[in-house]
Amino acid sequence: MPDQPITLAPDTRTRILNLAEQLLLSRGFNAFSYQHIAKELGVKPAAIHYHFPTKEDLGAAIIQRQRKRLHKWRGLPRLTDLPARQQLEALFEVYLGHLHNEQRVCLFGSLAADFRTLPDTMQQELRRFNQELIDWLAQVLAAGRMAGTLAFRGEPTAKAAQLLTTLAGALQVARVHDERHFYLIFEQLRTELLPE
Repeated sequence: MPDQPITLAPDTRTRILNLAEQLLLSRGFNAFSYQHIAKELGVKPAAIHYHFPTKEDLGAAIIQRQRKRLHKWRGLPRLTDLPARQQLEALFEVYLGHLHNEQRVCLFGSLAADFRTLPDTMQQELRRFNQELIDWLAQVLAAGRMAGTLAFRGEPTAKAAQLLTTLAGALQVARVHDERHFYLIFEQLRTELLPE
């Protein structure tokens, strides 16, 4: 009999992070507590405090993990080897994934709504995350325009910020109405950016 692969269950810290991120994206940061997490995971709140002494620590860890994911995703050969237009399409797929995952909003969209009530550490981490995403997308847009595969007016950084804001807003609109509204916005973006 061949050896069966061993799959390890996520450790407690990872389980806490996973659930907290899920709650953040579906409810918002201020709409869940350590009690919610403890009840769902079947642990005592003290176990959560052991890994994340404060909710600020937990929130910052969620954003930091998302930044690491962004770095890893941006550096994947299957993405970096693509022309700019396909890299943009890959970003679109990320937002479509949010839409199809219980109409969750993106991390930025969720935390931006609560931004003024977030602790300073989380505000700084969110700004870093958003700026890194804007910088990457601006490079993609500039390369695509130079290659003639993407079309837009203005500065790439401004267009990147507009595009990301529009996608985050489209996810919010889909929650209020339905997926059709997201697709209306999404297709308009494609029409404006992708020359025939």
